[in-house]
Amino acid sequence: MLNPRSRQTGFTMPEMLIVVAVIALVGGIAITAVVPWLGREAMRGAVYQVQQAMQIARAQAIARNRNTRLVVDAATRQVAVIDLNDPSDLTDDLLVHNMTLPKNVRFARPDTGAAVTLTLVSTNLYQATFTSDGSVTGAGIVSLTGGNGSYRITLYGAGGTGLERWAGSAWVMAS
Repeated sequence: MLNPRSRQTGFTMPEMLIVVAVIALVGGIAITAVVPWLGREAMRGAVYQVQQAMQIARAQAIARNRNTRLVVDAATRQVAVIDLNDPSDLTDDLLVHNMTLPKNVRFARPDTGAAVTLTLVSTNLYQATFTSDGSVTGAGIVSLTGGNGSYRITLYGAGGTGLERWAGSAWVMAS
């Protein structure tokens, strides 16, 4: 015989709907905060990777005591570092490093001017050559746009780099 005081307990349908609505609201707020953050992080990562490729090219030229080349393909959004082994023989070049920009980051700049000013090899293909002493032939800039802004990496003739961000009307040092 059932005890009249022992009834089943649980959630009612209105209570469940309220919980689902609150979860959907919190999820919607979280997504609107996360999407811009993901864009910023993709951009920061791309800038870091391009700077890293420049540093790898310089370090490899010094370590191997021969020229290396930084190649930027603006059409495919790729950056590569190539050990030139024997500069007169293109068939023995070695790929040292390769990276592709995220889909939402591209070689572009918000002001007038070319996005990449390294030595132009062919349409959308640029390069800078690092020598065994770390200096660069074909120094210039590489500008990236995406996420929430634009950045410009300057490759100097001595092999160093500088980083600037677009502040709406001018380039300023990035922190």
